[in-house]
Amino acid sequence: MKKEKTIAPNLLDKLEAWCSLYQLQIMMGILLVFTLFSALLFNMRVSEGGDDSTYIIRAVNFIKEGRYPSFQGPVYPMFLSLVIGVFGVNLGILKLSSFVVMLASMWGFYKVFKQRIRYSLLFATLLLASVSSYYVYFTSQTYSEGLFILLQLPVFALTFRIYDKGTNYKQLLLLSAAVLLTVMTRTIGVGVLVSVLLFFILNKRYKETLWILGGFFVLLAVVLLVKVAIWQNGFFDDGQASTLMYKHPYQMDQGKETLGGFFMRFIDNSKLYLSKHFLRMVGLRSATVLSLSSGLTLLLYGIFLFGVYKSFTKNKYLFFVGVYSAVMLGTTFVVLQKIWDQYRLITPYMPFMIMVLIYGLRQLTKLLTGKWSQYVLLALVFVSLSGSALQSFDKIDLLTLRKNLNGDLYEGYTDDWRHYLSMAEYVGKELPKESYVAVRKPNMARIYGNGKKFYGIYRFESNDADALLKRLKDRNVSHVIMASLRKNPRINNGQTINTLQRYLYVISKKYPRAIKMEHQIGKIEPAYLFRIDYEAAK
Repeated sequence: MKKEKTIAPNLLDKLEAWCSLYQLQIMMGILLVFTLFSALLFNMRVSEGGDDSTYIIRAVNFIKEGRYPSFQGPVYPMFLSLVIGVFGVNLGILKLSSFVVMLASMWGFYKVFKQRIRYSLLFATLLLASVSSYYVYFTSQTYSEGLFILLQLPVFALTFRIYDKGTNYKQLLLLSAAVLLTVMTRTIGVGVLVSVLLFFILNKRYKETLWILGGFFVLLAVVLLVKVAIWQNGFFDDGQASTLMYKHPYQMDQGKETLGGFFMRFIDNSKLYLSKHFLRMVGLRSATVLSLSSGLTLLLYGIFLFGVYKSFTKNKYLFFVGVYSAVMLGTTFVVLQKIWDQYRLITPYMPFMIMVLIYGLRQLTKLLTGKWSQYVLLALVFVSLSGSALQSFDKIDLLTLRKNLNGDLYEGYTDDWRHYLSMAEYVGKELPKESYVAVRKPNMARIYGNGKKFYGIYRFESNDADALLKRLKDRNVSHVIMASLRKNPRINNGQTINTLQRYLYVISKKYPRAIKMEHQIGKIEPAYLFRIDYEAAK
């Protein structure tokens, strides 16, 4: 009898066999790497972006005043309120809670995807995330990204289980609830619902589709009724989503976006978030490179779409990852104004993007003869890991971390922020309790101002001195902090965010004695405290 010809396993198959054999040990190693980078890059400061301090203040308002945390989604402030209820407003503990959430999500990725995709693909994805400073950053920040990353995983787990085992009404209801949680965590969570429905529709599972959709709206109705009954708010908040319909989030007078404008958003944001931010996140572009590349964007889209196409027949779990990534990224690129330009907006989808792209490249190697293509793929992953790790090591600042842990909460800030936050602390200590101070970043000021409430001014909408003064008087504003916050955070070129400067200039031009300086902190990029003398404006 003629012997059958045996096919020797190739390099990637050998790697897969090794990963499968030592899967638990490898996963423990990845968690250790993730913990190590999280510790080395731990950041005790409040972010200059301001959203993290906003979440903290909304959590404080929720637990102390019972105020419903609207605008950006209520779930994360409610989660933070549990931590604050036990430990108080302790920045270190709040940031540690983010690490716990992110660490749990790393383990969750392993549990959800093991035995569903190749272990080598899963571990490459998690290792790339573990060494990326852009991803690890959220282990010490009170942004909602970390919790959203974790809350995505039950959606994947339940979707896979229902796809495998068929209709189970309890699990369908649980999936609807899991989707609703993501929607209530971040506005973009609506895309999670679309992704799940689209996946079941494409697989001709129409019964499950209807049950998930129906369950979602039933649960949403229950939540809204509870909200109205307890907080007496409207059913829906105008919130963050309303600003997305305008051409500019802070200049509403430019009008609402057109259909063509939304299309241009997609093109511009694709180049911005893929060719710049994503490639930085995986270590394939330097953090100093600011240029955008249409070619790299199209290349990433091509590999991604090829991976999704191949997964449709080869691996339905990866196909859902592809559908999910496409919907979430597509929605992000269409609805966001280009001005936002923040990599954190795609961070929750980073592991899924990596997963589909590596899978797409792996499928491409199967079309090529010779082992060289496999070596190229492994080399690319290695270069990505090395580049990302080197970028992360370059950001480690143990001296600043030590000073922060020893009580110097201003170390690590540039002078503009150091002086602004120091002025907020001064106001919290020195001004009378009944004083009310207007600032650019009220929630950051409140954290550093010993809990004192501040009034936020974000827009300059009038050149009428009396109208501007009336706005302050109607809100009982007694003082204004005018900072020198940089437009470009990287350099001090004299250009600052001048909303409050312009505001006070218009008033002082008509009423020069109404604005009186009381205190100054810093000589370079100083912060000023002005008192409003309403009597002098009569």
